[in-house]
Amino acid sequence: MPFLSPFRPFIDRPFARAAAPSSGSRDPLDSPLWPTMAERYLGGRRAVFDDAVQVVLPPVTEDQTQVPVTVDARALGSADEVLVIADLNPFPLTLRLEPVAAKPFVAFRMKIEQGTPIRAAVRRGDVWHVGGRYLDAAGGGCSVPPVVEKSVDWKSLGETRARVWSEEDGLRLRLRMTHPMDTGMLANIPLFLIEDLSVTDAAGTVLARLNLQEPVADNPTLTLLPDRPAAGEALTLRARNTNGAVFTVRVPIPPNAADRQEGRL
Repeated sequence: MPFLSPFRPFIDRPFARAAAPSSGSRDPLDSPLWPTMAERYLGGRRAVFDDAVQVVLPPVTEDQTQVPVTVDARALGSADEVLVIADLNPFPLTLRLEPVAAKPFVAFRMKIEQGTPIRAAVRRGDVWHVGGRYLDAAGGGCSVPPVVEKSVDWKSLGETRARVWSEEDGLRLRLRMTHPMDTGMLANIPLFLIEDLSVTDAAGTVLARLNLQEPVADNPTLTLLPDRPAAGEALTLRARNTNGAVFTVRVPIPPNAADRQEGRL
């Protein structure tokens, strides 16, 4: 892995700056590491900066270990793959989504080591559409001692709270899983995290696949927009951690759009 400088190469940035007023090929965030990120993660395919790919960040970062991030590329229509990349994090690749039968949308929380551009790269065919914003943050989110081990009963490891809401054009799934996301950066604390997560319908058809990386925050909290299955009354979540343990949860689907409402997990 190429060396990533810990020094911040940005001066006088606002808390969150829009990445692209229009489509183009020049990096609107002027990150010196973007060519390296593109070469490493985009597989040599063409990339364009596109304001149809929206990254929503908080105006103020209060907790570097729990930074909320929303990626919304529904304006592009369907997509083959979504990557979330933080240029200056020790582990730039944060999350990979394959929206097989889902909208190109994901909301989650992540750890931030320092101020950095946070980007979403959305692949349609052989072209990556890239959007992003700059997040100004104090340091240390990836390298602070974990607190999950002290606050979690290990008998509840993998315990998941999940709920599905009906939307006009599909479903909204929100889940929270009790599990540390240890990066392996601290002495005597090895890499230990939820690595893969899939969403399937009652017939076992995959609606979405997620690959989570070290920067995802402890106790992963995720929101996805899967399509409504043609049949079946529940979705199945299947998660696997780096030790090979598998956690499976069944989540009921509301019967119709009349049940659409806000609510907590």
